[in-house]
Amino acid sequence: MAEPSSPSTSRSPRYVDVADRLQRRWAALPPGQLVESEHQLAAEFGVNRLTAREAVRELERRMTVRRVMGRGTFTAYRLEYEVRLGGVASFKRSILDLGHVPETIVTDVNRRGRGETREVIVERVSSVDGFRAAASIDSFPIRVAESFVDDIADNVSLHSLMEAAGWEPRRSEVRVSVEMPPEPFADRLEFSSATSPTWRIRSTTIDRSSGQIVHRSDAWMRTDMFAVSVVLGEPDQLDSAP
Repeated sequence: MAEPSSPSTSRSPRYVDVADRLQRRWAALPPGQLVESEHQLAAEFGVNRLTAREAVRELERRMTVRRVMGRGTFTAYRLEYEVRLGGVASFKRSILDLGHVPETIVTDVNRRGRGETREVIVERVSSVDGFRAAASIDSFPIRVAESFVDDIADNVSLHSLMEAAGWEPRRSEVRVSVEMPPEPFADRLEFSSATSPTWRIRSTTIDRSSGQIVHRSDAWMRTDMFAVSVVLGEPDQLDSAP
């Protein structure tokens, strides 16, 4: 017969107990809801501030909440985010379809390479309802982007620019993984403390008529904002990669 566990191994740390109770309470709240401060939690549960802080950090690890510097702690989103092979890539359309407000800011546009290998590189950060959600680098062959490069701006869909230029973009390849984001992506994703693993979505887009590669994307997305799934088939359905 197994020996009974000692009190030190049979009981969870106090911060875990607090986190478990808070998770049951906060799980019923809508995403993006401001919750109690560490000071309020310490007073409510009769613990010190350090224990309250560790409970919140535990819930960050569980992707129940996210902390925003200077604003407080909010319930996480975990939006159902489909990456559809053969689909159309439009972050803006996808977030609007989910009933939320997207925002995309262009942080840099530059040209790289020479001759036929020249590319236009676009770096962007994206938010949902005012919460930082993703950071990405998009590249276009110069022959594709030369007609719309001057129109690249905040909150302008790159997919829409390609369509307006006469291309028929469809995703032909996608790779999804969970990785630690490198600099400068980690800073752009605005983690409140230690950097957390994020979704990394790398994709290639072709023109449906010609089969030419017209776009490549490397996006890093917060796991407390999105629950990513890969959908195979139905190539003409709307996709949602940034």
